Amino acid sequence: MTVIRGDGKSVGSVVECEVRGSLPYSLTYSIEVLEAERPRHILLRSTGELVGTGRWEFSEPVPGESTAVYYWDVATTNPVLNLIAPLARGVLASNHTRVMANGYAALKPHVEAVPS
Repeated sequence: MTVIRGDGKSVGSVVECEVRGSLPYSLTYSIEVLEAERPRHILLRSTGELVGTGRWEFSEPVPGESTAVYYWDVATTNPVLNLIAPLARGVLASNHTRVMANGYAALKPHVEAVPS
């Protein structure tokens, strides 16, 4: 993940990302922050090999406890991947699970960090 423009959190910021699972390919895409209303939500647009939108929603169900939910509605633009997807659904689903586990592992230290 590389911040291309801005601070990566405020409107207009752009972050370039690359994700890789267990299969021998990666997807590169950029995320632009379209809207950021702290502490409620962040709206994103994805371009590149994943196109669509993302939205983080934050809440505080009880004082001192936070909940974050991410909605990610994207499609791949890789023609080879799109061509084989119907035939390789199980393998691609397993790869997606690996990508999500990698993302969780990368986010976990930030989420569990105690503010100073």
